[in-house]
Amino acid sequence: MFSKLFCNTVLASSLALPNFKQTTSIAILVAGIGLFGIKSADARNALVQTPDVSQSSSYTIAQLVDANSPIYGSWQLKYSVDGVVHTSVLVMNGYSGVMRTRYFSSNKRQVVDQKIRLKSSPRGLVFLGYNPVYAGTSTRHPTYAADNFLFAIEDDGSFTAFTCDDRRQCSPVDVEEMISQS
Repeated sequence: MFSKLFCNTVLASSLALPNFKQTTSIAILVAGIGLFGIKSADARNALVQTPDVSQSSSYTIAQLVDANSPIYGSWQLKYSVDGVVHTSVLVMNGYSGVMRTRYFSSNKRQVVDQKIRLKSSPRGLVFLGYNPVYAGTSTRHPTYAADNFLFAIEDDGSFTAFTCDDRRQCSPVDVEEMISQS
Protein backbone atom coordinates (compact mmCIF):
# COMPACT_ATOMS: atom_id res chain seq x y z
CA MET A 1 0.00 0.00 0.00
CA PHE A 2 2.81 2.41 0.85
CA SER A 3 4.50 1.88 -2.52
CA LYS A 4 1.21 2.64 -4.30
CA LEU A 5 0.81 5.86 -2.24
CA PHE A 6 4.42 6.81 -2.98
CA CYS A 7 4.04 6.16 -6.75
CA ASN A 8 0.75 8.09 -6.91
CA THR A 9 2.34 11.00 -5.04
CA VAL A 10 5.33 11.06 -7.38
CA LEU A 11 3.08 10.78 -10.44
CA ALA A 12 0.71 13.53 -9.29
CA SER A 13 3.61 15.78 -8.32
CA SER A 14 5.45 15.21 -11.59
CA LEU A 15 2.36 16.20 -13.57
CA ALA A 16 2.00 19.42 -11.60
CA LEU A 17 5.71 20.25 -11.30
CA PRO A 18 8.02 20.24 -14.30
CA ASN A 19 11.21 19.97 -12.20
CA PHE A 20 12.04 16.29 -11.42
CA LYS A 21 14.36 17.22 -8.52
CA GLN A 22 11.58 19.26 -6.90
CA THR A 23 9.09 16.44 -7.50
CA THR A 24 11.36 13.90 -5.87
CA SER A 25 11.93 16.17 -2.84
CA ILE A 26 8.20 16.59 -2.32
CA ALA A 27 7.64 12.84 -2.62
CA ILE A 28 10.34 12.11 -0.04
CA LEU A 29 8.85 14.72 2.31
CA VAL A 30 5.35 13.22 1.97
CA ALA A 31 6.73 9.70 2.49
CA GLY A 32 8.67 10.86 5.57
CA ILE A 33 5.55 12.37 7.07
CA GLY A 34 3.67 9.12 6.51
CA LEU A 35 6.43 6.81 7.74
CA PHE A 36 7.64 8.70 10.79
CA GLY A 37 4.46 10.37 11.97
CA ILE A 38 5.94 13.85 11.62
CA LYS A 39 3.45 16.46 12.76
CA SER A 40 3.28 20.19 12.23
CA ALA A 41 4.76 22.42 14.91
CA ASP A 42 2.32 23.21 17.70
CA ALA A 43 2.86 26.62 19.31
CA ARG A 44 1.28 25.43 22.57
CA ASN A 45 3.81 22.60 22.86
CA ALA A 46 6.69 24.62 24.28
CA LEU A 47 8.74 21.64 25.45
CA VAL A 48 11.56 20.43 23.28
CA GLN A 49 14.45 18.14 24.04
CA THR A 50 17.56 20.28 24.33
CA PRO A 51 20.94 19.99 25.94
CA ASP A 52 20.81 20.35 29.71
CA VAL A 53 20.85 24.10 30.41
CA SER A 54 19.45 23.87 33.91
CA GLN A 55 20.32 21.77 36.91
CA SER A 56 16.87 20.26 36.98
CA SER A 57 16.06 18.88 33.57
CA SER A 58 17.19 17.90 30.12
CA TYR A 59 13.72 18.94 28.91
CA THR A 60 13.46 22.70 29.05
CA ILE A 61 11.46 25.42 27.44
CA ALA A 62 13.17 26.45 24.20
CA GLN A 63 15.32 29.59 23.98
CA LEU A 64 15.60 30.39 27.67
CA VAL A 65 17.45 33.52 28.67
CA ASP A 66 17.86 35.43 31.90
CA ALA A 67 14.75 37.43 32.77
CA ASN A 68 14.99 41.19 32.30
CA SER A 69 13.24 42.19 35.51
CA PRO A 70 13.08 40.60 38.96
CA ILE A 71 9.78 39.42 40.40
CA TYR A 72 8.71 39.78 44.02
CA GLY A 73 5.59 38.27 45.57
CA SER A 74 3.68 35.13 46.49
CA TRP A 75 1.18 33.07 44.53
CA GLN A 76 -0.93 29.99 45.12
CA LEU A 77 -0.81 27.59 42.17
CA LYS A 78 -3.20 24.68 41.56
CA TYR A 79 -2.64 22.03 38.90
CA SER A 80 -2.99 18.30 38.50
CA VAL A 81 -0.72 15.44 37.55
CA ASP A 82 -2.57 12.28 36.51
CA GLY A 83 -5.69 13.55 38.28
CA VAL A 84 -3.91 14.28 41.57
CA VAL A 85 -4.35 17.96 42.50
CA HIS A 86 -1.19 19.75 43.58
CA THR A 87 -1.43 22.98 45.58
CA SER A 88 1.74 25.06 45.66
CA VAL A 89 2.81 28.33 47.21
CA LEU A 90 5.43 30.09 45.10
CA VAL A 91 7.46 32.88 46.73
CA MET A 92 9.69 34.89 44.42
CA ASN A 93 12.44 37.20 45.66
CA GLY A 94 13.98 38.65 42.52
CA TYR A 95 15.37 36.10 40.07
CA SER A 96 14.99 33.15 42.43
CA GLY A 97 12.45 31.75 44.80
CA VAL A 98 11.08 28.75 46.66
CA MET A 99 7.94 26.70 46.31
CA ARG A 100 6.16 24.33 48.67
CA THR A 101 3.79 21.80 47.12
CA ARG A 102 1.16 19.66 48.83
CA TYR A 103 -0.45 16.64 47.15
CA PHE A 104 -1.83 13.19 47.99
CA SER A 105 0.16 10.07 47.13
CA SER A 106 0.72 6.59 48.58
CA ASN A 107 -2.36 6.99 50.80
CA LYS A 108 -0.97 10.05 52.57
CA ARG A 109 -0.39 13.76 52.14
CA GLN A 110 3.00 14.62 50.68
CA VAL A 111 4.78 17.97 51.05
CA VAL A 112 7.74 18.92 48.86
CA ASP A 113 9.94 22.03 48.75
CA GLN A 114 11.91 23.06 45.69
CA LYS A 115 13.98 26.00 44.56
CA ILE A 116 12.85 28.14 41.63
CA ARG A 117 14.83 30.09 39.05
CA LEU A 118 13.28 32.85 36.89
CA LYS A 119 13.98 32.83 33.16
CA SER A 120 12.40 34.33 30.06
CA SER A 121 11.33 32.71 26.78
CA PRO A 122 9.57 33.84 23.61
CA ARG A 123 6.34 32.42 25.13
CA GLY A 124 6.54 34.24 28.49
CA LEU A 125 8.20 34.01 31.89
CA VAL A 126 9.53 30.62 32.90
CA PHE A 127 9.90 29.44 36.48
CA LEU A 128 12.29 26.47 36.57
CA GLY A 129 12.03 24.20 39.59
CA TYR A 130 14.97 22.17 40.83
CA ASN A 131 16.13 20.15 43.84
CA PRO A 132 12.77 18.82 45.14
CA VAL A 133 13.22 17.79 48.80
CA TYR A 134 10.98 16.64 51.61
CA ALA A 135 9.52 19.82 53.13
CA GLY A 136 11.72 21.43 55.76
CA THR A 137 14.68 19.11 55.05
CA SER A 138 17.56 18.81 52.61
CA THR A 139 16.66 15.17 51.82
CA ARG A 140 15.96 14.75 48.13
CA HIS A 141 12.49 13.42 47.37
CA PRO A 142 13.04 10.13 45.50
CA THR A 143 10.06 10.31 43.13
CA TYR A 144 8.99 13.95 42.81
CA ALA A 145 9.78 15.52 39.42
CA ALA A 146 10.72 19.21 39.62
CA ASP A 147 8.03 21.60 38.35
CA ASN A 148 8.50 24.13 35.54
CA PHE A 149 5.93 26.85 34.89
CA LEU A 150 5.21 29.20 32.02
CA PHE A 151 3.28 32.41 32.76
CA ALA A 152 2.28 34.72 29.91
CA ILE A 153 0.06 37.68 29.21
CA GLU A 154 -1.31 37.04 25.72
CA ASP A 155 -1.71 39.73 23.07
CA ASP A 156 -5.46 39.92 23.82
CA GLY A 157 -4.74 40.67 27.51
CA SER A 158 -5.64 37.18 28.79
CA PHE A 159 -3.37 35.36 31.21
CA THR A 160 -2.03 31.87 30.47
CA ALA A 161 -0.25 29.58 32.92
CA PHE A 162 0.76 25.95 32.59
CA THR A 163 3.28 23.56 34.04
CA CYS A 164 5.35 20.71 32.68
CA ASP A 165 7.44 18.84 35.20
CA ASP A 166 10.76 17.16 34.51
CA ARG A 167 8.90 13.99 33.45
CA ARG A 168 7.03 16.06 30.83
CA GLN A 169 3.70 15.71 32.67
CA CYS A 170 1.83 18.90 31.79
CA SER A 171 -1.23 20.69 33.13
CA PRO A 172 -2.93 24.08 33.04
CA VAL A 173 -2.41 26.08 36.25
CA ASP A 174 -4.81 28.20 38.28
CA VAL A 175 -2.89 31.16 39.74
CA GLU A 176 -3.99 33.32 42.64
CA GLU A 177 -1.86 36.14 44.00
CA MET A 178 -1.42 36.04 47.76
CA ILE A 179 -1.72 39.46 49.36
CA SER A 180 0.43 40.03 52.43
CA GLN A 181 -1.38 41.13 55.59
CA SER A 182 1.11 43.80 56.70
